[in-house]
Amino acid sequence: MYILDLTQNSLRAGATWVKIFIDEREQDGLLVVEIEDNGKGMSGAELERVLDPFYTTRTTRRIGLGLPLFAAMVKRCTGEFKITSTPDKGTKIAALMALKHWDKPPLGDMASSLVTLIAGNPGVDFVYQHRRGANEYLLETKKIKAVLEDVPINHPTVLDYIKKEIEKGLFQIEPWK
Repeated sequence: MYILDLTQNSLRAGATWVKIFIDEREQDGLLVVEIEDNGKGMSGAELERVLDPFYTTRTTRRIGLGLPLFAAMVKRCTGEFKITSTPDKGTKIAALMALKHWDKPPLGDMASSLVTLIAGNPGVDFVYQHRRGANEYLLETKKIKAVLEDVPINHPTVLDYIKKEIEKGLFQIEPWK
């Protein structure tokens, strides 16, 4: 859910490209999560306040909990959180934490999360890179769109295919299977 929420921040910031990178470093006991976008970015003043739960740029409510809760979870998991942003260029969120910490929530159903993002945002190019040891899965919607030509990426048949491909790709990078 954190990844969905943080990606929604990117979309609200006008991103047309979002990269989600997950690296499960079993040998080091670490998990890396990075979300990068080409949205409107943030000024230095906004960046200083972004982890304050009572600060938000949204007009629909007066609190913004996504980033503060994610940063707190990372710190609870003996991790490090970093956010960099440049106005009119984009934002990058990077987290490094213990892979097997009891406070780390499971990654969940990444295939369904990605399909939800793609279905609701067909004009956005998503890159999903998931690494586990020496194995890696990569999904780039820009390449899929090029093959589809006039068929929309959010067509139900296409989304079903994408979900199955993600599930198959993630299954293949599981070292224990």
